[in-house]
Amino acid sequence: MDKFWQHNYYEHIIRNEQSYQNISGYIIHNPEKWQDDKFYLE
Repeated sequence: MDKFWQHNYYEHIIRNEQSYQNISGYIIHNPEKWQDDKFYLE
């Protein structure tokens, strides 16, 4: 099996409530911005 690593992948450990809120907010709201992305294909 070939090994690979996703380019520009970064791990982040959630250490407190504020970190959790920031990350969950990004996950929830990021799809709303997909149509503005230069790589978005209809």
